[in-house]
Amino acid sequence: MTIRLETNEPALFGELADVIRIFYPTSVKADEGDFCIRHEGGIQEDSWQDRFYALCFEHTYLSPRRAVGELAIKRERKRAAKTGLFLLLRTISGQSPAWGSLTGIRPTRLLYERLEAGDTPAAAALYLREKFFVSEEKAGLLKEIERMQRGLRTVPPGQFDLYIGIPFCPTRCAYCSFSSGELGDGKLVEPYLAALAQEIRACGAMMREMGLSVRAAYMGGGTPTSLTAAQLARVLDEAQAAFPGAREWTVEAGRPDSITVEKLRAIRERGVERVCVNPQTFSDETLRRIGRAHTAQDTLRAFALAREAGFAHINMDVIAALPGEDLPQFRATIEQVLALDPESVTVHSLAIKRSSRLHEELVTEKSDYAPPESAAEMIRFARESLRERGYFPYYLYRQKYMAGNLENTGYAKEGHACLYNIGNMEETAPVLALGAGAVTKWLFARERRIERAPNLRNIEEYIARVAEMVDRKRALIGGDEK
Repeated sequence: MTIRLETNEPALFGELADVIRIFYPTSVKADEGDFCIRHEGGIQEDSWQDRFYALCFEHTYLSPRRAVGELAIKRERKRAAKTGLFLLLRTISGQSPAWGSLTGIRPTRLLYERLEAGDTPAAAALYLREKFFVSEEKAGLLKEIERMQRGLRTVPPGQFDLYIGIPFCPTRCAYCSFSSGELGDGKLVEPYLAALAQEIRACGAMMREMGLSVRAAYMGGGTPTSLTAAQLARVLDEAQAAFPGAREWTVEAGRPDSITVEKLRAIRERGVERVCVNPQTFSDETLRRIGRAHTAQDTLRAFALAREAGFAHINMDVIAALPGEDLPQFRATIEQVLALDPESVTVHSLAIKRSSRLHEELVTEKSDYAPPESAAEMIRFARESLRERGYFPYYLYRQKYMAGNLENTGYAKEGHACLYNIGNMEETAPVLALGAGAVTKWLFARERRIERAPNLRNIEEYIARVAEMVDRKRALIGGDEK
């Protein structure tokens, strides 16, 4: 089904389309559709006025105009229109979405805004419930995350977090849209690693010149363990020589089929204590369906190898609402994860990204996806089970096109929250990002703004133009007066 959206304020089209997708995860277009939602926005005295028409329904929403300053006015206008449409669609559909009218990636940001304004955590959560119609359950989740992040959210002056990207995978998962490529014949790996080493050295020297030091480092991808043990050792040696003294190091081993004793030893011998072993599911049938070239037994083997190698912190990722899976299958995955007793667990809601194979299957109705209420049951079961075993939510983010309009949540035992994840997701830490497709995000604290310097996504172009990637970062970070 396609919905046609008409509005006399084109700048609001994207925001209004996001609200429609909360209720109807479908295509929204300006020029065609199976039925039309029409918006007429304007001003009535001291209020924003938004009229909406859909099917036989009509709704008018008035919201006070109080903001001062261009950015504040723009945000107030956007929120007023979104709220009006949300209320209409809630009436038409009979649904009460758990995250209310929120469509952004970081709902914790709104909670922190209220805390900075002087609210208590309880008052801030109540504001989200009343202003944005967030459910009591999700507002409580945000309060728990705020508690876990105390003392970990901010970065000392002069420090940054480091990301190193390895854009290769053994195979491409059906849900993936990341900037990565299958290993294939491996011809690009060595040229890529040479270019990456060049970027690491140059940026390490640049940061030392500026008097900046690393706080937390994260090697992700892709799948870093798609490299050989010798290649992994080489990248880590380069990184740790250029950026010494990190308080935390993580390597995203990820795919169990890529994990070997030699690779784990190479990682652990270089002081890395946190590694990720990601089953996604313990159903072999589902693993085949989503293009993961490993079995549940491979995950058990990889986890045992990581423990034997001496890793004090193992994280595991699982995905709720994978195609063909129901609550009993997801329950079995969570129970198996808990039996392994990792230090942290990340629970994802399936996000069907436009450039993924699953999106194509959704369009052609070739896959069997869990309905929203089933996805919500899975997420609730995971949260309750993890809490019973001493895991607490410590970071959260949302994506477009997520199953059930839900969220991704990282859980950890006390003392095992990942600093890099908190700083990156909350955007409270400057992130120096190296490698193809990596995006440096630099915080300018005095001006309360964030600027980005993206690296080229295409691996061959990155190799050819790596010096330019360094120059982009120098131009960005050199403007920070710290």
